[in-house]
Amino acid sequence: MRFKILVTTLLAAAALTLTGCGEKKSDKTESIKKEEKPRTFELKDGNLTIKAIIGEEGISFNLSEPVVMLNFFATWCPPCKAEIPHLVSLQDKFRGKFKVIAVLVEENMPQRVVEKFKQNHEINYFLSNSEANIELGRVTADMLHQPRNFPIPLMVIFVKGKYFRHYVGMVPEEMLESDINDALKEAGK
Repeated sequence: MRFKILVTTLLAAAALTLTGCGEKKSDKTESIKKEEKPRTFELKDGNLTIKAIIGEEGISFNLSEPVVMLNFFATWCPPCKAEIPHLVSLQDKFRGKFKVIAVLVEENMPQRVVEKFKQNHEINYFLSNSEANIELGRVTADMLHQPRNFPIPLMVIFVKGKYFRHYVGMVPEEMLESDINDALKEAGK
């Protein structure tokens, strides 16, 4: 009986780890296509604003951290919620060198609901709830050759504004940590 429970638990964990919410396409790493003219997106977390500018050279943020991860997610998505403790841990571990920007892809979510979600999950990273989120998600999905209604969670790492790596679905923390270390090496940090 204990063996059955162990096997069932392991299979469930593997299924959760290897899947995301929504439609799943190929997870191949491709370079981002260049934008014709720069587009600016204002990402808001309460009173804080981060500007993301997508242009010929990639994406730039008005941040001091050289490595930035965009994490597209929804509050109803089980793998998105399951990865939160890992992102919290990574944000703490690489503070000052690495920044997680969670981009909520649910439209018209009241800010009070987002603040409650952030508090309930002890989120210590930037969580954007702004009108620009959906369009930034579509532009990013296009750049990664993903469908416009891309699967979530979708995470994209940038080093000094240049595309580094992306992931579709939940990814183990150890893999993200290893890739962040590689990204920091590339950034010279």
